[in-house]
Amino acid sequence: MNLVRRLRQRLQQLEATPALDSLLSGANPSASLGDRMQWAEHCLAWIRQDQPATRLRLLFQILDRQPETQTRVAETLRSLLREGRALDLFAETGLPRTAGFFSEAAHRLARRWLPHDPEERDLGTRFERLFPDPEDAVWLESLDEEQAARLIQLWQAERDPNPVPWSQLTEDLEDSLILLAARIRVIGSSRDLRHRLTRSEFRELSFQRLGPAVEHLIERARAGSPPTDWMSDLSYVRTLTDACARSLDDITAHLEESGISTAVVYDTERLRSLLRRLDLLLECWADPKLPPRRVLSLVADLVREHHARNSVRALARENLHLLTRRLVERNAETGEHYIARTPAEYTALWRSALGGGALTSFTTLIKFSVVGLAVAGFVEGSLAGLNYAVSFVLIQLLGFTLATKQPATTAPALAGRMNELRDPRRLEALVDEIVMLIRSQMAGVFGNLLAVAPGVVVLDQLWLYFTGSHYVTAVKAQAVFDSLSPLSGTWFFAALTGVLLWGSSLIAGWADNAFALYRLRPALASHPWWIALLGAPRAGRFAVWLDHNIAGLAGNISLGFLLGLTPEIAKFFGLPLEVRHVTLSTGQLAAAVSTLGLGVFTHWPLYWTLFGLVGIGVVNIAVSFSLALWVAIRARDVRAPERRVIYGAVARRLFRQPWTFLVPGKAS
Repeated sequence: MNLVRRLRQRLQQLEATPALDSLLSGANPSASLGDRMQWAEHCLAWIRQDQPATRLRLLFQILDRQPETQTRVAETLRSLLREGRALDLFAETGLPRTAGFFSEAAHRLARRWLPHDPEERDLGTRFERLFPDPEDAVWLESLDEEQAARLIQLWQAERDPNPVPWSQLTEDLEDSLILLAARIRVIGSSRDLRHRLTRSEFRELSFQRLGPAVEHLIERARAGSPPTDWMSDLSYVRTLTDACARSLDDITAHLEESGISTAVVYDTERLRSLLRRLDLLLECWADPKLPPRRVLSLVADLVREHHARNSVRALARENLHLLTRRLVERNAETGEHYIARTPAEYTALWRSALGGGALTSFTTLIKFSVVGLAVAGFVEGSLAGLNYAVSFVLIQLLGFTLATKQPATTAPALAGRMNELRDPRRLEALVDEIVMLIRSQMAGVFGNLLAVAPGVVVLDQLWLYFTGSHYVTAVKAQAVFDSLSPLSGTWFFAALTGVLLWGSSLIAGWADNAFALYRLRPALASHPWWIALLGAPRAGRFAVWLDHNIAGLAGNISLGFLLGLTPEIAKFFGLPLEVRHVTLSTGQLAAAVSTLGLGVFTHWPLYWTLFGLVGIGVVNIAVSFSLALWVAIRARDVRAPERRVIYGAVARRLFRQPWTFLVPGKAS
């Protein structure tokens, strides 16, 4: 987007921006509205070219020497306000709309690239044209008090025969306060938000009381009451806006328990924006004599909010944030169980990983049988997916571990500790957590591999004993060697598998969130059909069990079918894609070695294939962990400086105590 911005700036510069003398002589309050808007755009383009403060100083010096020109410039500027209404500028510009993602994205693209009506009377649209660059907010705020005062004085030239109807702007400001309060009242009183409040009595909602309070305040001011009479009403309105903000915090806290609806989160964010704008306009309305720098600061806020709301990239980032925040939170809770912090937990993780590897040895051989069936590709992929899914679910139910599923859930758990690391003790605790995580990953991977390889060999030898032939033919065994070679593209397929591993973790988080959002636990416990089938006590226990395990079931089942069906779907589109999972690939290699015999250890292809297998494991874990961490740090708003501090601390720990990344110490 920076490239697009620079391109737009360059195109604006290529448009013949007149020199300052020509600009000042071209000020004409009697010209058409389109010509006056173009003149104002050229003036601001001239100011923002480089060092706006210096250019403004030069402008003021020239105007001081030419009073008639100063009056004409002021008249022209004020005419742009005189012939427009500011309601939409105050109550619409920079605020989120009610449209969905795609319609909002289309609207923002149209606003950015389509030409504007030169005779547009809406001041909100004129504001967009006058401040087309987000950097305008920076130079507006950088002006000193003297320059800010001089800029404001341009709107107050003494010899202007047609003074700006400031009363009209005041009316628009008051109307915008009423409009914003009405929107807050409607959105904040919706059913979904009320049900997430601790106290949801309709008439007592702060959102409900805010609208009438603002209307009463405006009515008293319009009736001519002195400010001292309605200051208490103003304080009451501000008390209500604070209460609304606390209610939004209460709603956000309930989202952690009741599940996230993107519509609810969008409404809460929209309400926060409306409340901020209401506070800003109240400040302007209550004190018409604000210091010039404060006035420009408020204008800069409008510029900043306008560009934030008009950016398609910001819209996509905001929606990604809303969609992933809850998923990340749920995955973080799951990931906590995969981090071994004590020697006892480390030993238990090894046992769990060995159990997962042993069970995967059966999965590996069944996969060979599925491939041997002469069935359609989709059926073969579905059967392979079913095989994987059943295996992964059994691993979950038996309390075992599949190491490659760990990274996608442990990364969010890690990202949750990456904020507020200025305290050295907290930074050191985070580094300890990272060391434990890496050590747990290594234990899980090695535990799986140390169990799956001998498990497959034992099963193959038993098959040989009872049937007189190996489970895998020599042709298939050689094909396994070829498929795992680094030159076969196996590492690319391993990266694809890492994406699938991460994708399954998102599905797991989504399912867990949906279970909480739709309150399925009490619904299942009280459902007549389940009660008739299981009985009331068992139905309740089943609902509790499903609540605790739905994420794992969804993740494991989805991962199984993703691994099984992805190659077949890719073939349908003519794409030669495969999946490479390190534990399953190790089992396949063990079956091939068992078929070909011990003689393969004297030939280099085995070691070349082992090198490819190591790469598969590294890529599986690196890709799934990186994607999960990338999403998590953005969902939790972890900034780049904090990440750099963390990376440096981990590097120092690796240099000082490398063994702690593999073996737990007494203090771990």
